[in-house]
Amino acid sequence: MFNREPRSIATAMAVCLLAGCGGGDSGGSGRVTVNLTDAPVDAAQEIWVKVTGVAFKPTGSAPEVVQNFSPRTLNLLQYQQGDVAVLLDDVPFAAGSYQWLRLIIESEPNVRDSYVMVAGAECELRVPSGAESGLKMNRGFSIPADGSLALTIDFDLRQSLHAPPGQSSGTTGACTQGYLLRPTLRLVDNANVGAITGTVSFEAGTPPENCMPKVYLFTGVAVPDDIEESATTPDVDPLVIVGVSLPDGAVSGTYRAAFIPAGNYTAAFTCSDDTDADESLDFSPASGTAVTVQNNLISTLDFVVPAGG
Repeated sequence: MFNREPRSIATAMAVCLLAGCGGGDSGGSGRVTVNLTDAPVDAAQEIWVKVTGVAFKPTGSAPEVVQNFSPRTLNLLQYQQGDVAVLLDDVPFAAGSYQWLRLIIESEPNVRDSYVMVAGAECELRVPSGAESGLKMNRGFSIPADGSLALTIDFDLRQSLHAPPGQSSGTTGACTQGYLLRPTLRLVDNANVGAITGTVSFEAGTPPENCMPKVYLFTGVAVPDDIEESATTPDVDPLVIVGVSLPDGAVSGTYRAAFIPAGNYTAAFTCSDDTDADESLDFSPASGTAVTVQNNLISTLDFVVPAGG
């Protein structure tokens, strides 16, 4: 059985010491921290992935797999609203430029490695080429000599988890074919991001029945829209979707969008469920609200949802 106790796990092992990594053309060594966080998803109660390795691609050299990495199985849904799982914790690493970072995920057919809990049932989770090519983040970065770099992988589960065709999520028979994980990932430098936090209250005094509260965040000036695999007309997808903490019986909730690059954004709240189909969601406000994120600062944006919203 896997350890189901949700917690952040830091590797205490040294990783790719100076003698073992190329790291582009810079000399010396630095230190690296890699965290993992994610956005919410409504289709599952738990999403467990078995991470068996981390690989880096130095510029001008072949990819290198981190040595002495301790495999661990993580419930991704435990790491939201700024909470993170620590994959690498301030470990020595060759300084220089790198082209990409990837996670190696085990999802062997008929083996209990990565899996999903849906409606009380344990479903197989399949990650195409997860153990071979891994979950790659094609974003360059540099590790400074005699300095440190902290990176966070933002795992967008809402856009990554898919029920196979003909199989409805969250219903009887949901595990007949297993789930697919086609990851949508962001890799950010923790020194160049901020956060947005706020409250959501309701003019009616209570949230609408069956509300599935979420805040959508779009880059720049945008008209709030849903996410979908294919749209009939060109549209804009959110950068992130964050859940709103709204306990049963509460009249208001809170949210936190973390690891957001500095810049201007449009934010909107919705109670609507968002599927893979192209659909119209009820956003509040309908045109969204402008918000600016600054490095290492927390911006505040509150929502008051009109009655019937």
